[in-house]
Amino acid sequence: MRRQGASIFIYLIFGTLIAVFVINFGPQGGGKGGGGCTGTDNVVVRVDGHDATQTAFHVAYSNPYNRGQGKQRVYVALETIIRRELLANEADNRGFLATDDLILDQIKKGHFFLGGYKVTIPGALDDVDGEKFYNHKAVKSWVGQLNVSLNSYYEEQKRSLLAAMMAEILQDSVQVSKEEALSQFLYEGNTATYDVVAFKPDMYRSALRISDADVDRYLAAHEDDVKARYKADERTYKAVKPQLQLREIFIAKAEEPKAGDKPADDKGEKKAGDTKAGDNKAGDAKAGDKKAGDAKAGDKKAGDKKDDKKTANKKTADKTSDAKADKKTADAKADKKDDKKTADAKAEKKPAVKPVGMPIEQAQAKLEAARAAIASGKQKFADAARELSTDESLKLSGGDIGWRTADNASIGEKAVTDAIKTLKAGEMTPVIATDRGAYLVIAEAKREGDLSYDQVKHELAKEIARDAWSKEAARRAAIAALDEARAGTGKNLQQLYERELLPENPGQNFQNMSPEEQKRILDQLREQMGEQHGSIEFETKDIPAAWYADSGDTGGSPAGSAAAAGSAPPPAAAGSAPAPTPTATGSAAAPADAPAAKPPVTDIMAPSKEQLPQLGDVPKAKVNSFGPAPRTAQLPGIGASKELVDALFDELTPGMLAKRIYEANGGYYVVQLISRQSPKVDDFDKNADRRVSELRDARAQSFLKEWLKDRCDKLAKDGKIKPNAELVQERDDAGKLLPISYRPCMSF
Repeated sequence: MRRQGASIFIYLIFGTLIAVFVINFGPQGGGKGGGGCTGTDNVVVRVDGHDATQTAFHVAYSNPYNRGQGKQRVYVALETIIRRELLANEADNRGFLATDDLILDQIKKGHFFLGGYKVTIPGALDDVDGEKFYNHKAVKSWVGQLNVSLNSYYEEQKRSLLAAMMAEILQDSVQVSKEEALSQFLYEGNTATYDVVAFKPDMYRSALRISDADVDRYLAAHEDDVKARYKADERTYKAVKPQLQLREIFIAKAEEPKAGDKPADDKGEKKAGDTKAGDNKAGDAKAGDKKAGDAKAGDKKAGDKKDDKKTANKKTADKTSDAKADKKTADAKADKKDDKKTADAKAEKKPAVKPVGMPIEQAQAKLEAARAAIASGKQKFADAARELSTDESLKLSGGDIGWRTADNASIGEKAVTDAIKTLKAGEMTPVIATDRGAYLVIAEAKREGDLSYDQVKHELAKEIARDAWSKEAARRAAIAALDEARAGTGKNLQQLYERELLPENPGQNFQNMSPEEQKRILDQLREQMGEQHGSIEFETKDIPAAWYADSGDTGGSPAGSAAAAGSAPPPAAAGSAPAPTPTATGSAAAPADAPAAKPPVTDIMAPSKEQLPQLGDVPKAKVNSFGPAPRTAQLPGIGASKELVDALFDELTPGMLAKRIYEANGGYYVVQLISRQSPKVDDFDKNADRRVSELRDARAQSFLKEWLKDRCDKLAKDGKIKPNAELVQERDDAGKLLPISYRPCMSF
């Protein structure tokens, strides 16, 4: 009886498991139903009433196309499943069905479906004498990598096939006319060549000499911004490991003078001048060559007496030779004077060699004395840092280097970092000498655990201020550069700035190339444009790269015309699908119906009233040339700036300097248009079908992307996308729960 009861109990268990299996792995992967994710471990996410199972998660998580790391891999898998469910649910609503025979046929063709996409399984098809044969062993190996059974994989793929069918139907609904493709061809075919001088915040960030008074001033004026940053980053100030607030005095070790590095003086200037002046012996020798020429001319007389005509020619040649020799002598004398002046000028400008730092023994003695004075209360550490530091930033900030982790302060010298580990609040390291110089560090305070706003507001203000001030410094420098360029009528950016060579941009030095090299580049460009964007017609011929005074935007340059024909596309046909955003490569089409240019932003030309801290040495900006570049949202050498794209292709004429600076990619730019080219309309018909197909594909992808985003955002807002909380929950190192950072549709 016990055996019989046990058998019945086992049957009941197996029956229950079979029922669960049928529910979860039945046709279409489960069907719609009520209830939430809570308490249903096999459900990973519910999308508009449909449950996606662990099988779907394993496939989305383990496939080689998921490149996420750590928790991000989970998020990628969830987003892939949500995308699939959005499409499959729409297919359900339209009555589509993926049968067993259909999915098996697709698998035998080597296809794998993921999130609405179709890819080919590596090795799924064997090539035998030009024919393709299904390799079941390769497919089984592929399924094994996904951590699911073969039967579960089949059922999951039926649902994914539905999604792929729906995606294809949505994309096929987008149509493009030949006229739209022609408009796009004209729009994309425009190219521009331009010069750029960039002013980026990074150029000024390290040059800022921020004092405590500067930070206090910024904090007083922008405390709301600082509080907002603290609130946004509050999580990073929880359970903080021990930190020390450090100040440092560093005296650099004086470098040994190199051979020939003697201080310049009056005597040295004289020697420099005399030496260079003496170099003109070669010039005197050239003048002396006149005698040799005269001798040769004299030798020639004997052989020329019989022919009067030859004799006359000889006399003329003698005079010419004498004149040339006299000119060489005069040039040599002039060169001699110029070299003497140049040498004297260089000697006058040469500064005396000033050693940096001091001998290491002297530096140690200075710091030992300062340490004793600070320890006895006779001097403050910050004052000693301002007095002794050879580093300008430390001198100005009183040695403040901020809060550092006690276990690893990252000073750059191991001996100093190790000494800091033992410090308590108020303690100083001993004076430490290294190959670079001598160090003294004090720990003014210590903190750990949960940090309040008052504890971190000063460092937050300094961080925010540094970002704001470096950006403002770059903007003011760009405005000043533009004013200088505009004041120098007749000069261009290449005359005002040194050229920066960028190996990764082989086209940037076009204007400096020889005519033969320019012709070769242009011939290559014509050939490429003939294949991809049509051939090129130049608006003007041999226009010099110079800035011309404004004359109402037209006539201010020799071109004397507005934008070239075809620079702005005609309107697209009504009812067409939304156009994708242009890309740097031009692979995604720009909108055929381009919006009107926005009015220029004038605020960018008005510097803020913010008081900036002192600035150290900043490298002088350089000019770069780019192009010919097509009209795309991302400009080479600049980045995304619609206003600048409009200016280069619609407003400026060749040779004209832009009237304002432009902001893009975090920096500010002064720009001058060099030339602009337009395609020939006749070339469109050579491959019109291909252009229509490419534009349709680009718009279809954009349409599907927008459809998914709109649908996902709406369902998420209505609470109809519910991921399993266990999958998105995060914990810190101590196992404490952290706020959930994942939100559905975050990648759409």
